[in-house]
Amino acid sequence: MVLTVPTRDLYDSVGEWRGLCKETPELWRVLARKSVFKPRPNLETDPSVKQLVSYTMFVSEKRIFVMKRLETQSEARLRGLLSIGVGGHMNPVPSVDWPGKRRPSDLRALVAANASREVKEEVSLAGNPPFSVLGFLNDDRNVVGKVHLGVVSVVNLSAPILAVRETDKMAGAWVELSKMRLLGEFETWSSLVLEGLT
Repeated sequence: MVLTVPTRDLYDSVGEWRGLCKETPELWRVLARKSVFKPRPNLETDPSVKQLVSYTMFVSEKRIFVMKRLETQSEARLRGLLSIGVGGHMNPVPSVDWPGKRRPSDLRALVAANASREVKEEVSLAGNPPFSVLGFLNDDRNVVGKVHLGVVSVVNLSAPILAVRETDKMAGAWVELSKMRLLGEFETWSSLVLEGLT
């Protein structure tokens, strides 16, 4: 079961956009009112529904943690590309009753729990640093983007101490923001986030 929102309800409420859109109370309200859990199998080819996906990046001073998706990645569409985010689909969380009363605060708690789980699965880092939501990422120009809506968060680390867990699938390194464009081809979502940050 993954968290979804009807694409038309989303666009009717806040309009269509491409790239990183800063979070707004209205975006949180429409997602709180309209999002539901659905079985994932049939959703990957259904653009009438957006699957919410956590997408968390790591920053330390002026450096961003960049990962390369190796050829052993299960998602063939992303192999060999660079990424600045880790994450995955939003699943039910026992501590958050959803949809419950459909409060934006409960949705934020659901997002936070899912993002935290994905971070722990993907990377090793010291402690439990807080993260903040930057905004929502949308891209209807490719088949992956048409069926997903990214919830982009950032973890600010006081020191660049971080490691990829699945070293057979990913490699990672800290890179200064000013040197990002010299690295190679980024996955579309990472490119759009970087555009939104500069």
